[in-house]
Amino acid sequence: MSIRKNLLSQFQRIQKELSLPKLSFSSLEKLSQETKKNFDDALNRFMVKNDIFKKIDVRREFIKLWKHRGRQISIPISWRYLLSAPFIYGMIIPGIIWNIGIEIYHQICFRLYGIPRVNTKDYFIYDRQLLSCLNWWEKLNCYYCSYVNNLIRYSAEIGGRTERYWCPIKYVRRVKDTHSQYAKFIDIQDEKKFRQEWDKLRDFSDIKNN
Repeated sequence: MSIRKNLLSQFQRIQKELSLPKLSFSSLEKLSQETKKNFDDALNRFMVKNDIFKKIDVRREFIKLWKHRGRQISIPISWRYLLSAPFIYGMIIPGIIWNIGIEIYHQICFRLYGIPRVNTKDYFIYDRQLLSCLNWWEKLNCYYCSYVNNLIRYSAEIGGRTERYWCPIKYVRRVKDTHSQYAKFIDIQDEKKFRQEWDKLRDFSDIKNN
């Protein structure tokens, strides 16, 4: 009880110093309880609405392939997946052609220009298929997805080093998701300084030769 009186006296003193309207300790407790209740109600409504603590139940039809050691191997059936499959897996053909073409350019022209070659091991990484939760079909898709996206990143680095050698000039407009060499490019200034900076950028000593 003495603690309650002490708190009440301190609150009244603060009220007086701040010239606040008088509020009883009981009314303050009531206000605090109402505020807490309103907050809890709002939080509960939010959780129910967004199913934060509920397991997401995705109901799809599946093509059952076979059972192996009690595990069902299946793939989702959807007209969207079936319709897009030829376009998705058909990209392997231009992907391989592109890979061969850019590798010929990379190995020949980079040697002629004195540009350090890009290390393929830094870009072609395959490890997502090692997850035990994936079935063989999903692992196969992981290989394919990794190959194509790694090829894009690998090609971007080859292109970036080529651009640095031949045209290391920054665009006037802002460029989104630039390659690793773009930050070193030259802003448009007077021609004399521009030529000097260009010659410096053709020195690739800042890049480790692979």
